[in-house]
Amino acid sequence: MKKDWELTAEQFNKLLDWLDMDREAAANKYSLIQLRLVRFFAVRRCVDAEHLADRCINIVAAKNLEELGPPEGDRTLYFLGVARYVYLEQDRENRRPPPLPPPIDPEPDLDLDMCLERCLDELGPDDRSLVLEYEEAEKQARIQNRRRLAVELGITINALRIKVYRLHQQLEKCIEQCLADLPPH
Repeated sequence: MKKDWELTAEQFNKLLDWLDMDREAAANKYSLIQLRLVRFFAVRRCVDAEHLADRCINIVAAKNLEELGPPEGDRTLYFLGVARYVYLEQDRENRRPPPLPPPIDPEPDLDLDMCLERCLDELGPDDRSLVLEYEEAEKQARIQNRRRLAVELGITINALRIKVYRLHQQLEKCIEQCLADLPPH
């Protein structure tokens, strides 16, 4: 949303003169316009209805009101026209997805790495090799690698998945125990 600006006393006086030549009548019209603008935004479920109403008044007051002509007719319609555009701008801002948070640089968890290595060593050479090879590569290469592993072991892909799943379960328990046994930092 564009930056709001403050209404100066001179602009406010010009606005009141534009609303009505009689100062008291202008003040009443100003109050009614402000109330109507707040209602306009509240009906549209804008959280900051008062702020948006003030923004509309500031926008109109910042215009060259002499160009809009002498105070005749209902000036509320002009304010509501401005309010419509302010609402559309606000709505467009609200629909914009929030910016993504900056990426977090994960610090390596040395304890976790140490426990993983210790638990992989406890698996035995064949199971350790199987787990590491199963997780190698990306996308299509990973699929081909897993097919090759299943053929080498003489089992189906599903049997390979089950075997690796069970090994992962063992590793998970071992790592949790290892981390629990470590002294606190």
